[in-house]
This record gives sequence, structure tokens and C-alpha cells, in this order.
Amino acid sequence: MQFGILIVMSYLQEEFIVVSATLVQVDAAMTERALMQRWMSPAVQFAPQHGNWSFAEGTRWQLTLSGLGDLLRAEYVVQERQPGLILWAFDGFWQGFDAWHWFAASAPGQVIIQNRIEYDLRVPGLAAIWPLTVGPLMGWDARTQMQRLKEVCEHGTAISADDR
Repeated sequence: MQFGILIVMSYLQEEFIVVSATLVQVDAAMTERALMQRWMSPAVQFAPQHGNWSFAEGTRWQLTLSGLGDLLRAEYVVQERQPGLILWAFDGFWQGFDAWHWFAASAPGQVIIQNRIEYDLRVPGLAAIWPLTVGPLMGWDARTQMQRLKEVCEHGTAISADDR
């Protein structure tokens, strides 16, 4: 008889940012291809599976981390879409949920954007190196991405590759 131990590590990453913009401007930055490509991480290749840039519930997307090919790939599906919310469920090298939520702040003309990712790693051995490698890089990248998102929401300005 053979026994094995499976260790599942659960992770949570959450970022908030306040932007001086309208809910409509933030929604556009979150869903319009040209704007999204300005703030999304250059380390992530994120594309719809069937060529349709859509955030309708049930739409399938694919995420690949640049430079790692098929090693760290995940399938995403829009689980829920409401004004001010895109909730993704994903499965692949990790499994969980990625929620983008935006709502009016108490100060006029400001919007709070929240990104919350809850996930379990599914690749054996990845949990051993994640906290010292990809995890911290992912946190840094998420904070940097939020700053780019703020710039796009507030100014709609192009962000050059040097700014990434």
C-alpha cells in the first residue's frame, strides 16, 4: 500500500486603489481592449479563447505567463458580470476566483477599485517555491498594474513599454 501527502496551499491577494474618475471611465478601462492593454501586466498574456473580446457571463479566456509557455496556463471564465463587477473563475496551474470590483467612494468624483484573487496552486511542487519566487513578484506586479490602471482611468493616456 502506498500513501502520499497532498498539500494544498490557499492564497489571497488583494489590492485597492482610489481613482479620480467616473464609474463609466473605470468600466471602460476595465473592459475596452485598447484601454485594458495599457494597464495589464506585460508578464501576462490574457486573451479570449474564441476571439471575441467580451465580458458576458460564460465567456472563456486564457491566461499564460510570458516566458513560461504552456507551463503556467489557466482557463478563465466570466462567472458574473454586473455594473462595477467582473468575477472570473479560473482553473489550470491554479484554481480559484479573481474579482474586479469598482464603486463610488465617499468623496465626490472618486472611485475605489478592488482586485481580489483567491486561489489554490495545483502544480505539485509549485507551493514549495511560490512564497519565495512567483508570489512576491505577483504582488509587486499587481501593485504596479494598479498604478497603471489609475493612470488610464484618470487620464486615458498611453503608457509606454518603458513605463511598465
